[in-house]
Amino acid sequence: MEKSGRRRELIARAATASLVAALVVLAACSRSSELPELEERAQNINRVVMCPVCPGESIDQSQNPLALQMRAIVVEKLAEGWSNGDIYDFFVERYGPRVLLEPPTKGVNVVVWLVPLFSVLVGGAVLFFVIRAMVRSSRRRLGETDSEAGLTDEERERYFSRIEAALSADGPAASSGDRDDEEGAV
Repeated sequence: MEKSGRRRELIARAATASLVAALVVLAACSRSSELPELEERAQNINRVVMCPVCPGESIDQSQNPLALQMRAIVVEKLAEGWSNGDIYDFFVERYGPRVLLEPPTKGVNVVVWLVPLFSVLVGGAVLFFVIRAMVRSSRRRLGETDSEAGLTDEERERYFSRIEAALSADGPAASSGDRDDEEGAV
């Protein structure tokens, strides 16, 4: 009785210790936002604005002097109280809409967002109809060859009688007369 009580107590302590250890590990691994809100907003904007000198790189990634200046402008404008949209508009006004890594979702640029989706849908529909046509065509061909390859009752009866004759005889079943019948039927 004492052994089972001690065993339960040890299991309870081990479970509690494991739970505490798991909580400590989770707390240590969790990401606390150490950046001030202003700095976090600046980083988000820097990831969206493209460096005009380095194609395909955001000002967050680029080490070009112009990108460094643009990052400083972002921080300055945020400190003045500008919204993210105002800062995007500021850079678009100076460098054009291509300065944004994501094209705007208004006007003609909607096409840029819809063409890939439309292409995938049309491609899927075309693929569906092509595969369906191929399956139907193969079914039709298989159906025709089955009926063409089938024997009539008369031919089947002649075939089975020749097989039975061959099995009943010890020698070759086909005589020269049978071969003539076969040539005449073909």
